[in-house]
Amino acid sequence: LIQDRPLLISSLIDFAAEFHGDREIVTQTVEGPLHRCNYSDLQRRSKQAANALIAMGAQTGDRIATLAWNTYRHMELY
Repeated sequence: LIQDRPLLISSLIDFAAEFHGDREIVTQTVEGPLHRCNYSDLQRRSKQAANALIAMGAQTGDRIATLAWNTYRHMELY
């Protein structure tokens, strides 16, 4: 194998949080202002979104769609 992690978005976020957790991510919101966070924040909020979906009954194999601008909010949902 070439890598020791599966190529999943969740694995990429976990890797970034582990090795670059304090690295700043800057995006512009649809409303205009800049939003700043880091990979540790992204990982925490992504896990919160996943847990919320599980609490609403989502299960492994379910398909969940998103429709959003390319901002931090959409990245968290990925």
